[in-house]
Amino acid sequence: MKKWIWLLSVLMFLSACGQGANAPLSNGEGDEELEDSNWLFSVETDQLSNELVVKLAVTNNQEEASSIDFSSGQKYELVLLDENGSEVYRYSEGKMFTMALVHETFEPNDSKEFEERINIEDLPKGTYTLEAQFILAAIDGETWTEDGTFQKQVTVEIQ
Repeated sequence: MKKWIWLLSVLMFLSACGQGANAPLSNGEGDEELEDSNWLFSVETDQLSNELVVKLAVTNNQEEASSIDFSSGQKYELVLLDENGSEVYRYSEGKMFTMALVHETFEPNDSKEFEERINIEDLPKGTYTLEAQFILAAIDGETWTEDGTFQKQVTVEIQ
């Protein structure tokens, strides 16, 4: 009986730790830094030899503390598209993320930064589109509805 309970527990755990490869990602509204007066979301890129360095920053632009809840260990998604719109890179592809609520508190004007390095060694030179999105569950305990605030599209020139 203990074997069955243990096996069932392991199976439940494994099913909860799904991959984020199919996380939704909508097109952003461009490169404007401020899309919601309460929050700032910025995306910067820099090419260093065979890597594309992506820096994401989110800032509480309010006069009071505020919190963001993420529904898993995956806080953001990055997708790199070639000139034809074909996906050549997805951050979550092949990764597993914890299925636990992650709560982040931001003091007034507090920023949190995230950095990701994308290997571009095998990509041909050209113009690419990087789509970046924070994957939120709630802000200040209120369920978050996608409105473009935490989504960006950035044009990247791979040389």
